[in-house]
Amino acid sequence: MKTTTVTRLAATLLCATLPAGAATVLNFDSFALGTYQNTFSAGGWTFSAATVGPGPVNLAVEEAGRQSNYAGDRVVSFGFLYVAGSEINSVSIRTQDGSAFKLESISLSDIAGNPDLRIQAYLDGSPTAYSPVDVNIFDTVRNVTFTGWDNFDEIRITNSTGTADLAFDVDDLTVSAAVIPEPASTGLLGLAVLGLFRRRR
Repeated sequence: MKTTTVTRLAATLLCATLPAGAATVLNFDSFALGTYQNTFSAGGWTFSAATVGPGPVNLAVEEAGRQSNYAGDRVVSFGFLYVAGSEINSVSIRTQDGSAFKLESISLSDIAGNPDLRIQAYLDGSPTAYSPVDVNIFDTVRNVTFTGWDNFDEIRITNSTGTADLAFDVDDLTVSAAVIPEPASTGLLGLAVLGLFRRRR
């Protein structure tokens, strides 16, 4: 068997067993309206924010802002403007059970905070190898798309200039199941690679 044939066989065996999960759009419309301090969980996700200030920070599920177009169209708001609280310097969106996911896109809109945002993927509390994505949302709505952002359990959003004062809405978080090779496919790939090395001898 030729080297190229063995290599193609290994790739085919690996790709054939990968799950093809359909994307899910989390639009928050089923979340209960409310204002929270520091963190809340709903729909299998946990939303939290941190501050360098002395007091709590405010989060909310609301029907307001640039992305809420009708009654029942809800967003998650970080730095809720109508309740006193400290400035936010970091936001976290993660799965409640710690399961990994693939990020397709996220929609962000400005609510009078610092508009220079940095989005980064984390797994088990540590940053992944994916390069952070910087986006400016000044006075607008941005739908940010991602290519290849897979197998992590948390998104963190900070300010790309390193300052606090984050205040923005999140809507339409599009995710799918993490693509992880099954053990059987890993074993088949190993056998194919072993065959490749033996053939070269």
